[in-house]
Amino acid sequence: MTPEAWGVLYKAMLIGSAMGLSSALLGVGGGAIAVPAMVYLMGFDIKLASGTSLAAMVVISLSGAAKHYTQGSVDLATAGGIALTGVVFAIVGAWLNKIIPTLWLQRIFAVFLVCMAVQMFYRTMFNHDTPPAKAASEESKGPER
Repeated sequence: MTPEAWGVLYKAMLIGSAMGLSSALLGVGGGAIAVPAMVYLMGFDIKLASGTSLAAMVVISLSGAAKHYTQGSVDLATAGGIALTGVVFAIVGAWLNKIIPTLWLQRIFAVFLVCMAVQMFYRTMFNHDTPPAKAASEESKGPER
């Protein structure tokens, strides 16, 4: 293996580590980590980074979801509903990814990340009267303990 190939592998493994940890710990799509990392660390076009991220997330998501399921922290009805519509709109998104210019995809992605960050910051810092979120509990849809 050439030194350049080792460098690519090393960067890919760093990105994979961040994707796996963030997706299983926080439930965020690893694409929020992987796409910018592949664009800026590896020189990928955002379109290639998006597709590569999704391909990696298949395996990462399955392993994280399986572990969460064994811990009783998966609501299968909700996951099923999200998956059903998500599959359809993933196909639409992949089609749009092909026709929207790269610069606009980068702008859309950046605005999306900023909006999510501002909303999360606001909710955790200023909105203390929000009722607690549904937590994983004995009533979760996971396996019996």
